[in-house]
Amino acid sequence: MLGKFSRRAALAMVAGLGLIGAASQADAQTLEKIKKAGVIRIGVMGEQAPWGSIDASGQNIGYDVDVGRLIGEELGVKVEFVPNAVAARIPNLLTNKVDLQMAVMGMYPDRAKAVQFSKPYSGLKIILLSSKKNKIEKIEDARNLRIGVPRGAAQDKAITTLLGDVPNIRRFDDDSSTMQALVSGQVDAIGGNTTYKINLDKAAPGNDFEQKLVFNEQWQGVTTKLGDAEINAWLNAFIDKATADGRLEKISQKWLAQPLPTFPAAVEGVPFTVAK
Repeated sequence: MLGKFSRRAALAMVAGLGLIGAASQADAQTLEKIKKAGVIRIGVMGEQAPWGSIDASGQNIGYDVDVGRLIGEELGVKVEFVPNAVAARIPNLLTNKVDLQMAVMGMYPDRAKAVQFSKPYSGLKIILLSSKKNKIEKIEDARNLRIGVPRGAAQDKAITTLLGDVPNIRRFDDDSSTMQALVSGQVDAIGGNTTYKINLDKAAPGNDFEQKLVFNEQWQGVTTKLGDAEINAWLNAFIDKATADGRLEKISQKWLAQPLPTFPAAVEGVPFTVAK
C-alpha cells in the first residue's frame, strides 16, 4: 500500500497517455458522443465524503455527484458515475473510462498540462491535521512525525515540496485509508483538506484531531481532454448558469454547510478555456 509515489510521478506516468488523449481529438468530440449515447460517464470519488461516497443503498452521493446530476439534466442524458482512486483520475479520463472527471480535481499547473480544466465550481483548503497534543505551528515541527497522505494528491505534493521526499511520509491508496491510518495510530499526522474532519468525526467520535497548518487554497474544476473545445465551453456556460441561479449555492449549503465561495477569475498556470 505504501510507496514513494508523488503526484509528479503520477503525472509522469500518464505523459504517454496524453498522446492517447491527443490522438482521440481526431474522433468525434466528447459532447457529440455523449448526446448520441444518451449517457455521460462522470468520474467521482467513492470514499471521500462530502465530495463523493457510496451510501448504504449503494448509491453515489456528495457535492460532486449532485453537480454531476445537474450536468446530466442540462444535457438531457442519463448519468453514470465512476468511482476513482486518487491516482487514477487522470489516467481514467485519458483512457476513455470517463467522459469528464469531477473527483475533487484541484486546479494546478502540472495537471493542466495533461487535462483541460473548466472554470472553478467548488473550493477547499489543503491542510495538515494531527492530535491536539502535537504542537505544530510550522511544517518543520512535523519533520520527525509520521505523516500520511493520499498518493498523488495535492497534499502529497505540498508536504513533499516543503519537507522533501523523506521516509516518514507514508503514502496510501486513497483518502479513507489515509484517515484510517491516523485513527489507528499508524501515522501521527495527515495531509488532507478542510472536509476531512467531517469524516474523522464519523470514524472516531470524540477524537482530538484538529487543523494544524494550511498549505494552500484549492479550486476544483471539471476536467476533460485537452483540445476538446466544445464540451469545455459548454461546461463553463453551465457553471456560470448554475452559479447565477443558485443551484451551486444550494449544493454547497447541503454538503459543506457554508456559502458558495467567490470563485477567482483566473488560476495561475491553469487556463479555463481551450487555446485556439
